[in-house]
Amino acid sequence: MSKILTSPILIIFSFLTWGHLAELKTLNETEYEKNLNTASELYLKKKKIPEAILIKLIPDNYTEFGIYYGTTGPDHKLAETDFFYDTTRLIFEKVTSEKNNDFYLPSLKLISFADGEFAEEFIEYLELIIEMDKEKFCKSIKGKDYTNSNPIKYYLELNNCE
Repeated sequence: MSKILTSPILIIFSFLTWGHLAELKTLNETEYEKNLNTASELYLKKKKIPEAILIKLIPDNYTEFGIYYGTTGPDHKLAETDFFYDTTRLIFEKVTSEKNNDFYLPSLKLISFADGEFAEEFIEYLELIIEMDKEKFCKSIKGKDYTNSNPIKYYLELNNCE
């Protein structure tokens, strides 16, 4: 009799535990990760990523940047796509092509993470942004915490921004 009752109880307990683990994972997911997941779902469905979601892809710190760049990793569901490169291009084009001022400072913050294989493209966008309006670049970047990061720091000095 006890064996008959034990099996259903174990099955029910397993489902409850599984549901609880899924709930915990959702609770531990940061706002940045939630936004990244929304953007990646739209990207995979080949739908336009709204500006409100796109601008939130710009990381505030190296932890978030690691999550964002992690989409290029071999174990990530986006590994076989150009999600990282396509979305960064979209962000930079909001400034350079569309002249969308909402993306101006956020794009410079994104450029401050320039490193490795994508650094060259980031720097090309930075040079284009500066070329569009050097005075605006110098004025708007003043006092930002990421001005101590290269390539921003280098281009501040190169353009004699004070």
